[in-house]
Amino acid sequence: MRILGHIHTFNDEDVIERSVQALLEQTHPLDEVLVVDNASQDGTLDRRFPPPVTVIRHSENRGTSGAVITGFEYALGKGYDWIWIFDADTAPEKDALEKLLGLYHSFPLPLQAQTWLLGGVHVEPSLEIPPYGAIFTRRGQIAVRPDPHHAARELHATIWSGSLYRLPLVRRLGLPTANYVLDWGEYEYGYRGMRAGYRSFLHSASIVHHNIGGRAALHYTAYRWGPLTVRLKELPPIRCYYLVRNLLHFWLYRYHVWTVHTLTGCALNVVKITTHFLLRPRTHRRELRACLRGIRDGLGNALERRY
Repeated sequence: MRILGHIHTFNDEDVIERSVQALLEQTHPLDEVLVVDNASQDGTLDRRFPPPVTVIRHSENRGTSGAVITGFEYALGKGYDWIWIFDADTAPEKDALEKLLGLYHSFPLPLQAQTWLLGGVHVEPSLEIPPYGAIFTRRGQIAVRPDPHHAARELHATIWSGSLYRLPLVRRLGLPTANYVLDWGEYEYGYRGMRAGYRSFLHSASIVHHNIGGRAALHYTAYRWGPLTVRLKELPPIRCYYLVRNLLHFWLYRYHVWTVHTLTGCALNVVKITTHFLLRPRTHRRELRACLRGIRDGLGNALERRY
């Protein structure tokens, strides 16, 4: 069983070495670590990595989806059996891979044949256990959290970082959608796998430390209006655009069934995101414009457009 560790990075000079080292120190050793750099400009790759680390550098920023696709293509071309994907600001505990593989080998052979994705539990400085897992139903998306009483919980999708994919099934399904660029590419891919009959599991004892550089995934600013305190989300305009656009595109053009629940849930999520900036039109003009562009392109199925 040959396993490739994959790290994608963009301007993460201060944490990339910690992520690489965490992969090299796994109790179940990786055969190789691939670092895919999205044209960093901060000296991220101005260093030497020890073997067995390989570096591929993109000439332009292809987003998370583009970097992950490069990793998949490299792993498939080299004949690897699994690929373990990470952001540059994520570090698994030393036994995280060993526990994922132990879970896989504990399955009966028919279940092993169906399993294509194994994920660990993310721990962040700002969030105790963020709900990064999801199950898709006729009523929409349901968050999946680890169960302390069971080692594994089934899910349909989770974020790229910390995900272990079985490559023979990836080859059969095809590569992720490059045009998602940033947000929701992994959820669309997990959904495709679920529709193809593949199964995915969250291992509650496989721990991944996310945002090790101390930069929380979500930032909020508190505002007071009389007796009320409101926390409004802060996102860069590029994330506003892709998050809103890709949410709309997935639920309108990728999901197999439209129901009142799925369409209402999608609309509410888009409204919630946009409202965080609609309430501050003077100071967050760029973010608001990005949301409105995302709504236009998501409704119009214009997935080829870029921010």
